[in-house]
Amino acid sequence: PAAAFSGYTFGLRSLEANMRLRRSRLLAALQPDEIAPTLTNFPMLGVADFTFPPAKPNGPIGQSIFIPDECINPHPRFGTMVKAIRQRRACKVDIRVPKFQDEKTPRPVQSPRVPAVPQNAQQANLLPDVYMDSMAFGMGCCCLQVTFQARDVGESRHLYDHLAVLAPIMLALTAATPIMRGFLVDVDARWSTVAASVDDRTRQEMGHTAGNGDPRMAGHGTRHIAKSRYDTIDMFMCNHDSGCDPHTSTAQYNDVEVEYDEATFERLKAEGLDDLLAKHIAHLFVRDPLVIFRDRIDLDDETSVEHFENIQSTNWNSVRWKPPPPLPPGTTSRTIGWRTEFRPMEVQITDFENAAFTVFIVLISRVILAFDLNMYIPISKVDENMGRAHKRDAVLQDVFYFRRHMAPIAAGDCKDEVHCSIHHDHNSYEEMSVREIMTGKGSYFPGPGATVLCVPRLD
Repeated sequence: PAAAFSGYTFGLRSLEANMRLRRSRLLAALQPDEIAPTLTNFPMLGVADFTFPPAKPNGPIGQSIFIPDECINPHPRFGTMVKAIRQRRACKVDIRVPKFQDEKTPRPVQSPRVPAVPQNAQQANLLPDVYMDSMAFGMGCCCLQVTFQARDVGESRHLYDHLAVLAPIMLALTAATPIMRGFLVDVDARWSTVAASVDDRTRQEMGHTAGNGDPRMAGHGTRHIAKSRYDTIDMFMCNHDSGCDPHTSTAQYNDVEVEYDEATFERLKAEGLDDLLAKHIAHLFVRDPLVIFRDRIDLDDETSVEHFENIQSTNWNSVRWKPPPPLPPGTTSRTIGWRTEFRPMEVQITDFENAAFTVFIVLISRVILAFDLNMYIPISKVDENMGRAHKRDAVLQDVFYFRRHMAPIAAGDCKDEVHCSIHHDHNSYEEMSVREIMTGKGSYFPGPGATVLCVPRLD
């Protein structure tokens, strides 16, 4: 779109029409025998001669046994990023997704003639997993991202935390990736594939080996880093009511240790940032930049945030917090403010579906703010939910940890508040299906459910 959509009903109603308009313009540029469906990934990517015109794999940039270098965008950024990831981790990326096993699926071959890291497609096809060795298998995926502009920095942080809790639920609800490299796979979502495709951690950072590392790398390339630079968020960062509200104090939910750059943390603290925000930003700097152009090294950091964005934009998390850019010289007001980017949803085939999911996440974000909902659960449970969201048919068959009460409990909510375990612990959570999260569970969660909570917003 040429401009941001409003959060009002008129803006929401125009979403699908705008998507249809852009699709019609795309189709008008195609040849009569061409189509451009909105799929999460190209199912036959990496299979035989899947490009037109045909091109051979094993090029000098990607060194992939499946993906030709001709598939890489010719802008120097992309080829450089592919090489930087491979060189930093000292090997190609290693992506493995379990195959869907039915009666026609060839059984994997256990043989010393099949190496752990295949040297050709024939060897790869004998493995129990779908093996992929190129950034293209992940960063070639498409998704449905929605960016919200918040009223101020506090609201943007509040949205960041709560949308992160919803990320696994919306991944399961939109999951649309059942085929990879020509195989039916035993997962439905792209997320872990993308994470593996840009995982530039060294073996020491993964915890596989010990060593002295490389002083040119952040943390010498030896500091343990739990996740790929593309993954779920690692910590909540909102200091709701300046941390005074005991039910939304985020420290109690950050139950996973977070790696962060100590020097960056101390510098941010000295400049007045609170602990949570300072640690969030310092956590970004445990990574190395993937691409730096020679003519963009010496910049004025008083007027440019390009160095920060070089790190920020290559930490791809389920939600991204985006500070506003600096004001252009001679201006006193800004149009781009504090933003929160919601990243997990998978793109759908139809404009109606894409518009529907976009409208829903916009509405639920407004509901979170309007009713001051509290959706916090331990960050470890958010991580576990993301793993469950990948499972085949998770939207119907699996359950996810979710908070029992999203609003403070009022007097009279329970007939026996003394002996009621649900009301005794205001921070309690339990496993719920996607249906229960969306439509409600019993008499306590969350009233009518997340979808019905959106109706008053439409009124």
